[in-house]
Amino acid sequence: MKFPVLAAALILTGCQQAPVPQGETLFVNAALVPCTGVAPMQCMQVKESKDQDWTLFYSHIQGFTFEPGYLYELKIAKFKVDNPPADAPNIRYELLQMVSKRAAD
Repeated sequence: MKFPVLAAALILTGCQQAPVPQGETLFVNAALVPCTGVAPMQCMQVKESKDQDWTLFYSHIQGFTFEPGYLYELKIAKFKVDNPPADAPNIRYELLQMVSKRAAD
């Protein structure tokens, strides 16, 4: 009798979906700027709140396509990358929602 109950519990546990990330807000400035990572490149400027200064963003956000001339407010999820290559980030960013996109002044 214990085996069918245990088997059912294991099956149901295996079928549960991973929790959906709540997301973090990220503001993206309207222009790319020169920066140097592994090599010279163009970086987005981002901040996590409106009252912070812009910082360089050396990575990319899966599902997001940057268009110059627009200011963005995004909801993103961050995922830890286990054992990334030496020249790759240890965090992967994914777009959950584009909250707003407006033309820069």
